[in-house]
Amino acid sequence: MEHLDLYIMTLVGLFMHHAKKYVEHYNEGKKYSLKGLAPTISLSVVTSLVVVYLRDDIGLLYPITPFSALVIGYFGNSIFFSFIKAKKPNLDEN
Repeated sequence: MEHLDLYIMTLVGLFMHHAKKYVEHYNEGKKYSLKGLAPTISLSVVTSLVVVYLRDDIGLLYPITPFSALVIGYFGNSIFFSFIKAKKPNLDEN
């Protein structure tokens, strides 16, 4: 698989994000259920990996490097949907 390092960095970012959330919940005495978050985590995995896969198409707008792949993984689908929202034409103005 070409650019396997970018995909791995993306998954490391996802892991870091959820490990941080787990520690925050643990320190506050709250339960952190990965089972309950499965749909959100799945969406983050898919959208993050798709962004890395499309790196050639979006390279001028958002260059994909090992660091940016880590950031994409950490912030998950929020970057993906922010990017889509920013590029979507506003049809309601007329």
